[in-house]
Amino acid sequence: MAPNGELDLIRRLRQRIGAAGPRTLLGVGDDAAVIEPGGELMLLTADMFVEDVHFRRSFAPMRDIGAKCMTANVSDIAAMGGFPTRAVVSLGVPGDYANDDIDELYDGLLEVLDAHRGEIVGGDVVGSPGGLVVSIALLGAADRERMVPRSGAVEGDVLLVTGHVGASEAGLLTLESGLPESEDVAFVRARHLRPSPRVAEAQAIIDVATPHAMIDVSDGLSSDLMHIADESGVGIALDQSAVPIAPETVRVAEALGIDVAELARGSGEEFEIVVAIPGSELERTAEHVLAVTGTKVTCIGEVAPGSEGCFLKKPGGGRVELARTGYEHLKDDGGR
Repeated sequence: MAPNGELDLIRRLRQRIGAAGPRTLLGVGDDAAVIEPGGELMLLTADMFVEDVHFRRSFAPMRDIGAKCMTANVSDIAAMGGFPTRAVVSLGVPGDYANDDIDELYDGLLEVLDAHRGEIVGGDVVGSPGGLVVSIALLGAADRERMVPRSGAVEGDVLLVTGHVGASEAGLLTLESGLPESEDVAFVRARHLRPSPRVAEAQAIIDVATPHAMIDVSDGLSSDLMHIADESGVGIALDQSAVPIAPETVRVAEALGIDVAELARGSGEEFEIVVAIPGSELERTAEHVLAVTGTKVTCIGEVAPGSEGCFLKKPGGGRVELARTGYEHLKDDGGR
């Protein structure tokens, strides 16, 4: 059954969201939420997700769509050294969506926030003449001494990445190509449809290291490394042979006939954390993150002088200029 008007849908969502948490004096139901801030720094990020651009109903259930939309925002907060606190969610809802669709979408949104003790405190609902639109603004909190921007990398830092990269793009390609089901295909599809934000990993890094710059892998590894370079005024030396790629991703890339190294550099929506730290802290950081979170951390290169630019160190020696691969909106080639 389709929602019976905006007010009916808001009532349903308000019941689903539940009561406001501590320091939220007023949540859903008034003209604005009322928040009593604490003594931490306040972080604010926003993302918009459009049907058939960021997600497709033919590929994913609504709960997964909601979870992934919220994960993208939580990952931005994690990459700044913070925790998510409160979200405002606005929807553009087409006429062919039913109550159950929106309920499942919110189940996914709330699942990710609940896991990190965040809450939804408001939003808006409008009709959409096209596909579903999900717009999220998320507040986070970080201790002043633990907040990490993109802009602090210095020459000589080593570059670490959590987990592995390439699987999200591989998962999307299997969905688009209709590659037959297998354990490898299921692995990469799960990575694409249900990624996890690395909140715990970012905090574990900060616990034992002196991170100079940090970013999440949302646009693609090479593009996000170049964001650090741009904001910090440095160069980047990426060691291709060190980039962590899951064996399932390697096998799927082979089945699809694509270059797995290029796939790993360009795969977006991985939501791994890349961090620049002093080389002397490498070993203890990797050991601590693995012990606390179970996530492996890999050194994939170093910060170079700005005059050297961003380059890829190839296996066996030599270097080539690092290409800014990955997805980019509003480009004439569809984002590539």
